Amino acid sequence: MESKDRLKFKIDKDYKRADGFLNRAGFSHTLMKRSFRGGLVKRGEEVLFRTSPLNADDEITVDFEEESTDLSPSPFRQKKLYEDEDLLVIEKGVIPSMPCKMYPEGTLANEIAGYFETIDLKRKVRMLGRLDKETTGVLLVCKNPYAYLKLVDHHTESKTYVALVRGTVAEGGTVDAPMGPGERSLVRVVREDGQKAITHYAPLNTGENSLVRLTLETGRCHQIRCHMAHIGHPIVGDELYGGGEGTVHLYVESVKIIHPRSGKAMVFRSEVPKSFCII
Repeated sequence: MESKDRLKFKIDKDYKRADGFLNRAGFSHTLMKRSFRGGLVKRGEEVLFRTSPLNADDEITVDFEEESTDLSPSPFRQKKLYEDEDLLVIEKGVIPSMPCKMYPEGTLANEIAGYFETIDLKRKVRMLGRLDKETTGVLLVCKNPYAYLKLVDHHTESKTYVALVRGTVAEGGTVDAPMGPGERSLVRVVREDGQKAITHYAPLNTGENSLVRLTLETGRCHQIRCHMAHIGHPIVGDELYGGGEGTVHLYVESVKIIHPRSGKAMVFRSEVPKSFCII
């Protein structure tokens, strides 16, 4: 897919300095610094500087510089749900998100790096949230630093999850319980001195197990898994938190965003696997 790989802005009013406008447009100090130093901010063919004045109705462009990555590329095997010049939306399978000691390669980040290579996009891999290996469903990848900056602060509360949990969940509720590391490696527990963590849940179907929909106000590591276990309803297949052996039944059903370039509200959805509906 060919990428325009640049931003275009029409200036709404007079600005004494170009960096004042870009700051208002959502550029970080670092991204502005790189853009101006690289001569990537222009009005027509004129290269602009931080102190360049802008007039109402000016049209300026900001190009994105090429980036390198240390990730070794892997074949891309995920299902694509949507793509444009700023975003790649996928349906993540069971795969580690990032390289680590246990999974040094063959991760989702490696696959995305491989996909970027096939479309000749020289970018770092910027995922909006690093889902656990076992957590599947909708995941957004930003194809440039500006898109990431515009979306990263609100990606946690924009997601809706569905989980199959043990036991009967008769009514919805909120788990407001701080979390921190447990005694066992990888496990998170509710603890008074932990970080603030808030999870909302509502039953969709109940029986011996229950299908619940969840949203988050905070994005702690293993938050849903820890909180549901804390209230006595561990996720089916989540052996780490007492849900028994098998596949962890936790799925990102939808993600809502305001598009970083167009400002349009968008919702990306994926159908919950049928295996989740066996109550």
